[in-house]
Amino acid sequence: MSLHLGNDFVISSKQVLAILNVQKKASFHLLQTLASKQGTERIRKIGSGRVLSAVLSNKGTYYLSPVEASTLAQRLTRSYDGVRNMEGKHGKKGS
Repeated sequence: MSLHLGNDFVISSKQVLAILNVQKKASFHLLQTLASKQGTERIRKIGSGRVLSAVLSNKGTYYLSPVEASTLAQRLTRSYDGVRNMEGKHGKKGS
């Protein structure tokens, strides 16, 4: 399954470790720290607009997204629910 982060950018949902709401004060401080490292390979800003969330991948990359954290979390939940429903209808993988 995949997670759309905005501006036609997609990552595998299996890579997602955390989704941070950078509109919250504590997360905003983290965003400032990340922004100071912009240009390194581990920071990737999606699009040119305002950053609303940060997604940490299991590869150590931070994706700065224009999509709200709550929306990304809903997309991620729906993708996992879809997989669970498919397994329920067709039996578990490997059965």
